Amino acid sequence: MKNLHFKKYLPMLVVLALVTMSYTTASLLSNPNCPTNYTGAPKAVAPIGQVRYCTSCHGDFTMNTAGGGMVVTGLPVVKYTPGLAYNFSIRINHAAADRKIWGFAIKAVNTVNNQVVGTFSSTNANATVKGTAAGQTLELSHASCPTTTNTNNYTFLNLKWTAPAAPGANDANIRFYITGNAGDNDGGEAGDYIYTTTLDAAMTALPLTLGAFSLNTVNDAEVKLQWQTLQEINTAVFEIETSADGVAWNRIGNIAASGTSTTPRSYSLTDKRPLNFNSTIYYRLKMIDRDGSYTYSEVKTTRLKNAGVVIRNLSAQPIQKGQNAIFEIHSNEARNLSVTVFDVNGTTLSRKNTILIAGANRVEVPVSNNVTAQGVYFVKFTAEGFEKVIKQVVNQ
Repeated sequence: MKNLHFKKYLPMLVVLALVTMSYTTASLLSNPNCPTNYTGAPKAVAPIGQVRYCTSCHGDFTMNTAGGGMVVTGLPVVKYTPGLAYNFSIRINHAAADRKIWGFAIKAVNTVNNQVVGTFSSTNANATVKGTAAGQTLELSHASCPTTTNTNNYTFLNLKWTAPAAPGANDANIRFYITGNAGDNDGGEAGDYIYTTTLDAAMTALPLTLGAFSLNTVNDAEVKLQWQTLQEINTAVFEIETSADGVAWNRIGNIAASGTSTTPRSYSLTDKRPLNFNSTIYYRLKMIDRDGSYTYSEVKTTRLKNAGVVIRNLSAQPIQKGQNAIFEIHSNEARNLSVTVFDVNGTTLSRKNTILIAGANRVEVPVSNNVTAQGVYFVKFTAEGFEKVIKQVVNQ
């Protein structure tokens, strides 16, 4: 009788199971938000230690297939500093330029009991925080999958991890678990490639406490960086780095650190040749200790106005008689430029016209060839709606 009763409802149960399965699959296929706990980080709650990757759904190819991978820039390397905010980016690379949709997820846990460490945040519209710290599912991942034309890489920018100001007893060593998806955008989970990586960092005593860090533009042609340390222990040097996109960084200068100090110290450096004139410029400090370890400051950004003409004197002060004064001139469009050399009495010594192209120009002016004595001379640049006078000292 019981068997007959079960057989009666068996078709209904099968249909219900199929409906449930199809709904789950459909929701995974149609929902651009990735589920939590698929970064490869061991779970801290039941089932304790369980490890799952995105290949649970996107499983057509071996994880970390040769030719692709992930590059994470900005997260702490080797050491992390309590309370410091780390701006970072995640770049997903693929072997062939045939990917059209991209995803990522990242989680930070300690290596003792896999508890979440620190806080993620982002101003990227394609990123969002998932889960809660209490449930140990706090991650940062794609909020919606950005799509592209066929390409072999994509970078998620403007991501941030803030280290705990007061790390717990188990947080001396932490690990970041990061996964990325390079998809084909066919509407399903098939045909996608999953890449993963991990980064380890150990808590360090605060060798340097960074205070204020600011940027100021100078005449819309230069950027002055100023920063202050509240204390330093065995610090070696500050390397100042700049970037046009927040991904690729270039060093533009070094400033020696104080070494050891318990009182505030102030530093500054002026970038006289900024990368961009009409788009965002990124700056950060690489703070290096005497043992070679280092941390990065928060990334700061600024923007120079698209001035019609910006002139920099590249010449030494003074130049020797017979040398030309050299100027770098950035123009936002092609234009005619008049160059006049005169002395302290206002007497014109020479005049010439030149044509500037849009962008960077190098102009040499034979100032010293037209002077009769050493001293101070002036070079006047004139264009439509623009005039600038620059002093040049000449020695015999």
